Amino acid sequence: MGWRLAAVARWSGGWYFRPWAAPGESPSSASTPHNARSMNEPRPAGRPRLAARHCPLCGGSFAPATVEGRVRQVCQNCRFVLYAGPAAASAGVVINPAGQVLLVRRAIPPFQGQWALPAGYQEIDETAAAAAEREVREETGLEVVAGPLFDLLLVTDNPAKPANLAVFLCSPRAGELAAGDDASEACFFDLAQLPADIGFDNLNRILARLEPSRAYRDFLHTMSQPKISPGRSISYKDAGVDIENKYAAVEGASAAIRASFTPGVVGDVGGFGGLFDLARAGCGKGLLVASADGVGTKLEIAARAKIYDTVGRDLVQHCINDILVQGARPLFFMDYVGTGVLDPQVTSALIRGCADACREQGLALLGGETAEMPGLYKPGDFDLAGFIVGVVEPDMLLDGKRVQPGQVLLALGSAGLHTNGYSLARKIVFDALGMQLGERPAALEGRSVGEALLAEHRSYLKLLWPLLEERRIAGLAHITGGGLVDNLPRVLNGTDAWIERGSWPVPAVFRWLCEAGNVDAEERYQVFNMGVGMVLILDPAQLEPVRASLTARGEPSWVIGRTEAGSGVVRWSK
Repeated sequence: MGWRLAAVARWSGGWYFRPWAAPGESPSSASTPHNARSMNEPRPAGRPRLAARHCPLCGGSFAPATVEGRVRQVCQNCRFVLYAGPAAASAGVVINPAGQVLLVRRAIPPFQGQWALPAGYQEIDETAAAAAEREVREETGLEVVAGPLFDLLLVTDNPAKPANLAVFLCSPRAGELAAGDDASEACFFDLAQLPADIGFDNLNRILARLEPSRAYRDFLHTMSQPKISPGRSISYKDAGVDIENKYAAVEGASAAIRASFTPGVVGDVGGFGGLFDLARAGCGKGLLVASADGVGTKLEIAARAKIYDTVGRDLVQHCINDILVQGARPLFFMDYVGTGVLDPQVTSALIRGCADACREQGLALLGGETAEMPGLYKPGDFDLAGFIVGVVEPDMLLDGKRVQPGQVLLALGSAGLHTNGYSLARKIVFDALGMQLGERPAALEGRSVGEALLAEHRSYLKLLWPLLEERRIAGLAHITGGGLVDNLPRVLNGTDAWIERGSWPVPAVFRWLCEAGNVDAEERYQVFNMGVGMVLILDPAQLEPVRASLTARGEPSWVIGRTEAGSGVVRWSK
């Protein structure tokens, strides 16, 4: 069993010998090793240098020879190379839309004549994913795209050359199946009808783990989705979300909600946070502000990437912003994790992300609930929600009453999608484009799909708190689900917000998604934040002091519009 290097590792796979060609030998008599990465790797601490006298393959004697720019011990008989440190290797688990996996029949030792996954050593100038794609291409003739990392581990089956093995799920893109390089045959197999003669223990340590894994199911689901015709506009409804249904559901429950109000309740349904006046309730002084929220289907992206702590941070920082817009200072937070089969590592990472964000933002993670509900959630599925409570002094309360015509709308940037619009984003990325998280389309300007989609939800607390204490802000709107169109009206106090499109830079991720999905020009501003995470509503006299404060903290801002007399809606000036 190999040593586990990452949270996803639960197995160890095989590795491949490649014969070394002595100077003057022809390529037909020996092949060039694909493990040049090892030449720059330090010897792990505590690992003794090997002092073998005889080759473990044929029993021949070793002698020094230069291999990959370094003097190594080489068998004088079979040319086996004795390595003293681990090399980097990659394997490609190629899955077709039918769920079959690609295997090759080995043409060279070890396990000559047996089936195995395409794999090999990483070149010094390529990434692990690129190595997996190259090995598949060389051994099978297929062009593939390396998707999610399925496993990462140190393989110690051969003490002469241990290998850091990265295993990627891959999808075929082009080419015709034709064996080459180290393979004499290449073929797709059903997971239920795999050949008996599989080498490197690939059957027990890799292939048997595919079908039960969420990574495989998600990967297969993405591949099996019908591709949307190019040029067709993709909407939130296409992704399974009907915004109007949400509003109808809240409206249908509003009477019952209002009937529950006690004397301490301030305001009505629809605010960013609920207000409770302790004095009116006869139990103290001050206004409490509370809010509850979730992370939405960004959780599915996190599960694909096997990165879980960041969504905990997303949740806390989203909730902080939701009460900050009412002038509140957060006091404490509580989390809820629901799952079908509890994975301690996943659940711990989710809660740890919440705790880290709470500590950094100055509030307590006071408690929470972890619920294991088999039968309600599929194995590997989970949900995450949070509840925040803060306090605001009555004279600092932002409830929309200070908003009036003639004020300025000042925008602060978002880091990306934050925690909203992911159902539409997933529909575009995985179904329409058929892309994987590791791909780096040019439109994302250097970032991978996963990096762009998992960008952390910003907290604006530390940035805006000094301005709130100085009473410089008339209103705040956190731009979340519903975008500018639905969030600004929550604080407009009957005025209209006139916004000028193009008055702020739209980040690459939104340009890419909207162009790839041909998202309607109006809908994109009601689904995505389009690069605006927070809108400040200011009296004109406060604009320069506020911008100066933000600039001193390194925060760019953009004047995107104004308020005018109206009916409390967003209007576009162009």
